[in-house]
Amino acid sequence: MKKENGITLLELLITLAVASLLLSAGVPGFRNVILDNRLASEANEFVTAVNLARSSAVRYQRNATVCASSNFDATVPTCAAGTDWSSGWIVWVDKDRDAATDANEIVVVNGPLAGSTTFSSTAASAFTYDALGFGVTAGDALTMCDSRSGETGRVISVNNVGRTSVARQVCSG
Repeated sequence: MKKENGITLLELLITLAVASLLLSAGVPGFRNVILDNRLASEANEFVTAVNLARSSAVRYQRNATVCASSNFDATVPTCAAGTDWSSGWIVWVDKDRDAATDANEIVVVNGPLAGSTTFSSTAASAFTYDALGFGVTAGDALTMCDSRSGETGRVISVNNVGRTSVARQVCSG
């Protein structure tokens, strides 16, 4: 008799059943990991923008600002007056000291946040730093949440000196 190599139909069905059980249990948990990483990445982008504004102020010896912007894709983006940062933000240095953004003063532009992420401040629409890197405007706390509820959000605190910190935040979803 000749021995056949391979698997039977029953073995294949059992393997597929086990694989589908493992995938159905693992994929929802993996989605939360992806969303947590997205929030952490977006929070880090904002902290990087604040640090860039501080270092640019020192570098150019002029006031530098990170501000919410709803027209980030314009030729010369401008700051928005509101406290909704989820539409994007810009970092700019007031090289000519006219308190208005010019094309050569824009340092970096960030577009809107992904998905249904909200990012807002209680009072601040901008953070400005002087030539020594100290905050000219008052500090504030900004809250970043997505559509999930529970301890999934981030709160980014910018103090009066200009230092930032990031912590987990409970979101209502």
